[in-house]
Amino acid sequence: MIKVYADIFREKLHRQKESIRKELDRPASERRREWLKKQLCQTRELKKLVKEMSTEKCPHCGESLN
Repeated sequence: MIKVYADIFREKLHRQKESIRKELDRPASERRREWLKKQLCQTRELKKLVKEMSTEKCPHCGESLN
C-alpha cells in the first residue's frame, strides 16, 4: 500500500466530516437525505482506509507492529 497519500486522505476525511456536521446543523426538513447517506458511506470507507494505512506491518510475517 502506498503510504505517501495518507496525509491527503486524512485531510479529505476531515473535510468530509466538516461538511456532514454542517448538513446536520440544518433543520431536519431542509437536509439532503440522499446526499447525507452517500457522504456517510464514503466517510466510513475512507476512515477504514486511513486506519489501514496508519498501521505498520512487519515485512516478514505481516503482523501489526503497533
